[in-house]
Amino acid sequence: MRDAGPTRRTVLAGLGAFAALGLGATACTSDDSSGRTPAQRKAEDEIRGRAQDSAAALLDRYDAVFAAHPALAGGLRPYADEIALHLAAFGGTRPTPAPGAPPAEPVPADAPGALADLARREQQGVDGRLVDLPAAGPDLARLLASVAAAQSVHVRQLSTAA
Repeated sequence: MRDAGPTRRTVLAGLGAFAALGLGATACTSDDSSGRTPAQRKAEDEIRGRAQDSAAALLDRYDAVFAAHPALAGGLRPYADEIALHLAAFGGTRPTPAPGAPPAEPVPADAPGALADLARREQQGVDGRLVDLPAAGPDLARLLASVAAAQSVHVRQLSTAA
């Protein structure tokens, strides 16, 4: 029996429509990336930096959950791999974590709590990308929208699993 929540296709279609609205708004302010002002380039660099920091922090959190709940690693690894791709798409690289370094915040002791924590952090990533969408040029806006859509699907799947 299917739950009453939205389907993945519905979530992606909604985010696509939202992204199209955002792209329409940003397309009016910038013809192409070569005509950007220094202020626009600086703003986009800051947006990319925030996206990189967010992705790196989320990857660290996935690693902490994997360490605390090894049984979850197999099912969650594709999500973490996707976040690593997002980090690379924003031009970032992941620093090598210190071996045995404890997580900044403790991981919930129960698996459903850990999944809910990951869903909350994924949602923070979605919110961050959507907040930055209006200030981004067309190419970066498309990337932000794609990442937000992917993370939104993660939120839905993690919330359903928890």
